[in-house]
Amino acid sequence: MQQLDFDYTQKTNDEWKSFMWQHLCDAKQFEIHCWINETEWIDLALKYGELVDTSWQLGKIIAGNVTPEFIEMVLEIPKPTDTELFNKMTPFFSIFLDDIFCSEHYGTELYQKVKM
Repeated sequence: MQQLDFDYTQKTNDEWKSFMWQHLCDAKQFEIHCWINETEWIDLALKYGELVDTSWQLGKIIAGNVTPEFIEMVLEIPKPTDTELFNKMTPFFSIFLDDIFCSEHYGTELYQKVKM
């Protein structure tokens, strides 16, 4: 896996959106992880996918198909303003696309499989 980190030097989430766009175009499935108290973002994710039955008691996992509507939502959501702990690029704690790409810790860490 190749890792790319975003720190406090990124004032916007434009670069994050660019990486997401590259991977969203080829992805078939998504999975979003949210902490249990992030009800606004859980509700938003549920508009595009279904709740996954899991034993994770501290959060919720939503999975679904990557559709044009899902892509539009991910790319148009504003950069969060609550950046005290993380310089958040997205309000979703984790976004997984198929098994080749993920955006974790609110988009501050991106991982992609390296093609051999």
